[in-house]
Amino acid sequence: MIIDSSSFVLWDGSKDNFPGVSTTASVKLHVCFDILTGELHWFDITPGSTHDRKCFPNLDSLVGQLIITDLGYWDFNLLWQIKNIGGYFLSRIKSNAVITVTEIIQGKISQKYLGKPLFSIPFKHKRTNILEVMVEKVCDEGTLCCRAVGFWNPGDKYYHWYITNLTVAAQLIYPLYRLRWQIELIFKACKQSLNAECLTSNNSTIIENLLLSTIVAHLASHTILDRVIPQLTKIKQLAISVQRTAKIAVLLGSDFFNFLVNGSRKYAQILRDKIMLFANDIFDPNFRHRESSLARVMRLIEGVS
Repeated sequence: MIIDSSSFVLWDGSKDNFPGVSTTASVKLHVCFDILTGELHWFDITPGSTHDRKCFPNLDSLVGQLIITDLGYWDFNLLWQIKNIGGYFLSRIKSNAVITVTEIIQGKISQKYLGKPLFSIPFKHKRTNILEVMVEKVCDEGTLCCRAVGFWNPGDKYYHWYITNLTVAAQLIYPLYRLRWQIELIFKACKQSLNAECLTSNNSTIIENLLLSTIVAHLASHTILDRVIPQLTKIKQLAISVQRTAKIAVLLGSDFFNFLVNGSRKYAQILRDKIMLFANDIFDPNFRHRESSLARVMRLIEGVS
């Protein structure tokens, strides 16, 4: 499950109902997607000034799920709650977070840093590609014990740290986190192809309904995937592009409309036939030379197992 939000700029006349942060008025769409199936698990619509952490799915609906979030949802108590219900979390670690190192799993880290805050350790120079430690943090409801995994970034010249209670191999943590980028592509597809940036009204009901229409349009685009995916090889399935699928859905807009309005077998068959015409256009054409994030994760999982 990937949880994130995106803001959509509104006309200034909407500021009373939808105050913004960097703009006078904006509306924010909060979503939780199952990144493997494309299923929309939860969503909420709020003013753009609403902090991400104030909007989150009911935790009882996430039991047993892996929840990937960015730093907008950073909260030790939330991580503890997710673990407590039997869920799994994966997040970047905020640079000012105070968490105590309790065990050194891998990497060249001196034992003298046990019991010290993670970011009090000098990580300015590369020690190894991956560092892994166990950490703990006293939260309001109990003590959070989990893993912290650091990956050396050659461009930034420092380690990027991730926190998780997953028990998978350490080298899988960063590739798994990269899957979060898929939700950014969903937002981009909604804005560029499905007209979510064209909210040209000051009426709060119209604004909300237009956003809901965008969500419906995105979900409808999965009809294309349901039809095409069984015809694709595994490697092509792993290279499917959300943005390409949205563009195809727009091209087939009139066919979707005719089917929904008439509901006859004739229009259903026309829609199915036209969908199949685009079977080779829904995945990245460079998939053999540029590995997708999902393909990388699957390759690494197979290598570990």
